[in-house]
Amino acid sequence: MLNLTGDPEIRRVAGEIREKAAFGGYVISDVILREGGVEYQFVDLVMEGGGTLGVALVGYIHALEQANVRFLGMGGSSVGAIVALLAYGCGGRMEAKGERLAGIIGGMDLGSLVDDSRAAKMISKLFGEQGVPFSVPKIILNLVLSLRQIVLLLRQISRTLGLNSGDMLYEWIADNLAEYGIHTLAELNALTGKLPEGLTNRITGEPITEYDASIRIVAADVTTSTKVVFPEMAPMYWQEPEGVNPACFARASASIPLFFQPFNVGGISEIIEGGGKWERLGSFKGTLPGRVSFVDGGLLSNFPIDLFKRNGVPRAPTLGARLGNKDRSAKDITSVGQYAGGLLSALRHYADYDFIFKNPLYKYLIAHIPTEKYHWLDFNMGPEEKLGLFREGFMAGHRFLEGFDWEQYKELRRAEIEIYRAHEKMKK
Repeated sequence: MLNLTGDPEIRRVAGEIREKAAFGGYVISDVILREGGVEYQFVDLVMEGGGTLGVALVGYIHALEQANVRFLGMGGSSVGAIVALLAYGCGGRMEAKGERLAGIIGGMDLGSLVDDSRAAKMISKLFGEQGVPFSVPKIILNLVLSLRQIVLLLRQISRTLGLNSGDMLYEWIADNLAEYGIHTLAELNALTGKLPEGLTNRITGEPITEYDASIRIVAADVTTSTKVVFPEMAPMYWQEPEGVNPACFARASASIPLFFQPFNVGGISEIIEGGGKWERLGSFKGTLPGRVSFVDGGLLSNFPIDLFKRNGVPRAPTLGARLGNKDRSAKDITSVGQYAGGLLSALRHYADYDFIFKNPLYKYLIAHIPTEKYHWLDFNMGPEEKLGLFREGFMAGHRFLEGFDWEQYKELRRAEIEIYRAHEKMKK
């Protein structure tokens, strides 16, 4: 089994982080808990979607945990949702999750998550292990050489709307949750619903007994054009949401269009008081459908950093982990491929870019993990690539710890609030 956390470079840097943390070298949050001579700090975390690049997200979590950082709220889209759910559900909030998740990923074949290995191999062959789809002339040659296989796969897509059923992905998520006694949303809430005893405010010393700590998973309901956040909006789709396996939420969020079949939920129109719940929780006002289909949450918001937006100066920051260099640059659209790629990018990132534009201080909370040399649909990834992604995420976490200034961030938030108040006063 591949030991991701046993890599010599990761172990060396992890030791440096732990040593610095032992002497109070990292101040990340004002929500703390002191136990056994150790000060734990608590944050919220939102993770971006990105297929198999999600291995890097586990490395990022592992780095923060070396500094005794723990997580209250966790959320994301697609693979970010999967990692959030597994981290949220694999033990209580005081337990480190990074090494646990690294063990799960290190010992598995990513190809086992797809029902038809031909599909994964075809994707890798068409797009290669590096680069962005639609940008390399070699793709055209591969298309010609693989024409017969492509025709067969297109026929499959026309029948099922996806190359893979997603059953293997669901079972993998459900099996890992079951290892910790989680088979239903009620059991997840029982494990994580209570705050750790002893939480205090670093500044005032007062105990913290209330905090909006939860799991938030974004999926796209394409039947009613609704951006769905699970489990908050689960009552819209299930009559007894407490009995639903949380793996359903992650499976819905990770339904990569055409690669995985949509995740379907039936009986919507028969839900008791369904209309009222839809009015309270969602924006759809028409006749309720009998069935809805979910696709990848990243289609509407691939990096939903607004999931834990809090007014005023927060007691704890909402950190974000992004996959790849997201510096925006203009694209010269000269081909159908570039046009299609541009449309997809606009769909996936518009809401996220707009939120960060309107809330610019969030840029100080976001870590960018370099993943450009890896392909997001490489389900044939070998040990070397897997370790490389984990290392990139871990080192990005280390860089964030070294560069983040919590006190400065709070000062900026206070200044931002004063400017807003002055502006509102002038308007009156």
